Amino acid sequence: MKISHRFRRAAFTLVEAMVALGLFGITASAAVSAMLRMNNNASLSRLQTGASTVAQNQIDLCLSDSPFNPQKGQVPPALTIGSTSTGTSAAPTVPVYTDPKSGMQVMGWMVTEVANTNTTLNGNDLNIYQITVTVNYRFKGRSYSVNMGTLRSSDI
Repeated sequence: MKISHRFRRAAFTLVEAMVALGLFGITASAAVSAMLRMNNNASLSRLQTGASTVAQNQIDLCLSDSPFNPQKGQVPPALTIGSTSTGTSAAPTVPVYTDPKSGMQVMGWMVTEVANTNTTLNGNDLNIYQITVTVNYRFKGRSYSVNMGTLRSSDI
């Protein structure tokens, strides 16, 4: 039985099919790897956003707690000079992010530092406080932190 040349050229050889399948497999594995990296980066971004929100909320509390008139002895508790910790690395108590689908919660800890800058103008104390908030958390065995700072002056 003789096969015509026309049919021989129209078909793929086994080697050609195996090469095509190999290339497809390599491409598919690269795509899956890229998707896994993108998913991990998205998780890290969500956590960073959550920690930034926690830090910004603490900054907002320090900026809005009233009255703040140190010259009259009116200093709100949020602006007490020194360092205040909420939670610890051993016992994190600050919720950083809760996944809405799985319910997994990432907890962290926060340190708020308040210091008087001792800024004066013509011999008068301006009562400017420097506030630094640091939110720390762990995810997949690695430590991350968000650090924010601001200044607050007396209300009068």
